[in-house]
Amino acid sequence: MPKALGSAIEPNLAMEHIDENKQANGGPFATLSGKRLTDDGRTSRNNAHASNDIVKAPSIHGEEAARRQAIAELIFFCGINDLQRCKDIARHWRLQVKDYTVMDYDRRTPLHVAAAEGSFSVVQWLLHEGAAVNPMDRHEKTPLEEAVRNDHTEVVKLLVDNGGRIVQEGDLVKLENSKLQGAVTLNPVGMVAEWEVSPKELTLVEKIGSGEFGDVYKAKWHGSLVAAKLLKRSDEIALGDFRTEIAILRKIAHPNTTQFLGACTKQKPYIIISELMSCSLADAFNKSIVRPSPRRKVEIALDFARGIAYLHNRRQPIIHRDLKPANLMISGNLNADTEQLYLDSGVIKVADFGLSKTVSPVEPSNRRLGMGSMDEAYKLTGETGSYRYMAPEVFRHEPYSVKVDVYSYAMIVFQLFECATPFAGEDPVQAAHEAAMDGLRPTFPPRNQLSAVDQELRKLVTDCWAADAGKRPTFEEIVARLERVLQNLPKHTKFSPSGSAGCCSVQ
Repeated sequence: MPKALGSAIEPNLAMEHIDENKQANGGPFATLSGKRLTDDGRTSRNNAHASNDIVKAPSIHGEEAARRQAIAELIFFCGINDLQRCKDIARHWRLQVKDYTVMDYDRRTPLHVAAAEGSFSVVQWLLHEGAAVNPMDRHEKTPLEEAVRNDHTEVVKLLVDNGGRIVQEGDLVKLENSKLQGAVTLNPVGMVAEWEVSPKELTLVEKIGSGEFGDVYKAKWHGSLVAAKLLKRSDEIALGDFRTEIAILRKIAHPNTTQFLGACTKQKPYIIISELMSCSLADAFNKSIVRPSPRRKVEIALDFARGIAYLHNRRQPIIHRDLKPANLMISGNLNADTEQLYLDSGVIKVADFGLSKTVSPVEPSNRRLGMGSMDEAYKLTGETGSYRYMAPEVFRHEPYSVKVDVYSYAMIVFQLFECATPFAGEDPVQAAHEAAMDGLRPTFPPRNQLSAVDQELRKLVTDCWAADAGKRPTFEEIVARLERVLQNLPKHTKFSPSGSAGCCSVQ
């Protein structure tokens, strides 16, 4: 039986009411009301395909309180780029987005939140519906400033083209004349980004994987083998993920993250081109019949941790939000088999940034001084990621931070260290429910004797899946702990492949 961790949590505690104190504190989702206008209270991407019937909830506070709740819901769905829900709420509640009263307690309009979150299609719709392009919130920020500070280049261009301005010394000024000049790079009209690729440059070789929004192919590009992810849907949710992934990939460069090579964004099929990986960690878990040595397990966990430590410690930190074995790639000789790469020579690289989130900058000096730590600097809400590896606070729709990636890391390295799937045999949604609502965690397999290394690795796992997110270690701390463990382990012997190469999938 899974082990209980702490006391049981009241399932609906965070969903019972509108928290006006949180609304007063600002933030992208500050006005999110407790009760959803949907039947199941879920906020995952799949809600975009759920019924669009909006039911007006009765309110003891009268019509004004109900309207306030509707505005809160509208602002929330603007933030997650759910255009259809935004339209439905506006139509049902007769909300005019150009009405200056459609804002939250910090005077943040739907356009502020959509711009801050990079919700391109929603920004387009709001502008088309006549929303003011330069409203100021109580911090004197305009939507353009939100988009610039969060590095949403496409949204910045859209707002600039529609007259977007920055507040500076009480005046509205153009971006190029403001304090944020040069914060983003805008290509002049007619100029194509250097990474833009024509589909004619690619030759698809074979399909090697498939995900919710795209199929991945091995392809040839100017003589090189690459991975080409073709978008198979063109609805606003899929396009939103597509833009997010490109925006993230363009920013990152680290030995333990996949390398972005180019993209096709001007015509269909929409494509992201990246370095071709040999296989995923999920492939290795499924296909290898030999367990890695203790040293190799730590090396894999260390590669993984270094990649996420880099993402979390950028000036604009990136939360992955969908860590799972299928999104951890193994790079190396493309002619080597999965087992050889897993057990001996492969390097782990973090991939698939479609659900990732870039958050507001945190100055390094403030981190060192303990001011504005990454946990305190931003809080997000909403359900994203894969259930088996999903942090409890995400499942409960509570505010969360970078520590959700630490929880997912714990689940993955549990599988790596123990050679056992977390919550094996259970439905993933049920597993997430038990972890979030009952405080359960996977049970460590029994062993006759645990070495000092085994004890240290189990302690790391339990620290990383702590119920209190604030008590989970940072990835810099995880890297330091694993490096100390690695120093005490003997060099592993070179793996000799015993079978033929298998077919790997990239997801």
